[in-house]
Amino acid sequence: MKTRSNVRKLSQNEIGEFLSSQKIGTLSMNDGEKSYAVPLAYSYDGEHIYLTIGGEGRKMAYIKKNQNVCFVVCWIPPDFGMNKMSWKSVVCDGVIEQITDPDGLKKAVQTGEKHMGMPEGTWDRLLEMTLKKPEASNFWRIKITESGGQGVEGFKEEFAE
Repeated sequence: MKTRSNVRKLSQNEIGEFLSSQKIGTLSMNDGEKSYAVPLAYSYDGEHIYLTIGGEGRKMAYIKKNQNVCFVVCWIPPDFGMNKMSWKSVVCDGVIEQITDPDGLKKAVQTGEKHMGMPEGTWDRLLEMTLKKPEASNFWRIKITESGGQGVEGFKEEFAE
């Protein structure tokens, strides 16, 4: 059986706009044996995805073993269902790295404040504390190596033999 639908690929411009408009995504990791995925708040500057991750726990154990990650962002309307079958999703492959340099930390903070709609300077105290011991930074960025996205307004599907 063959199917055809009105799902379409998003352009790179649409992908950037979508990543800029959302605030929660899922970080997917693999340690060589098992996979692990966790939803996280993020910010995006058009080039990198920024995250805050604490220095301990399962996420860190996976990242230490494999810095290649996948970050997925999805959207559905609040009234998603039979009469409102619309959605968008973007999948970004990349390499995650801890941010320890002062310029990178400042950019991560400024990007986070802007993306989350916070007044400039909201995270100044956090930045000040991080700059005292940057090797213990909880700021991370994903350098996107590949991205793709799909979406649909009013999903329709046809079946044929």
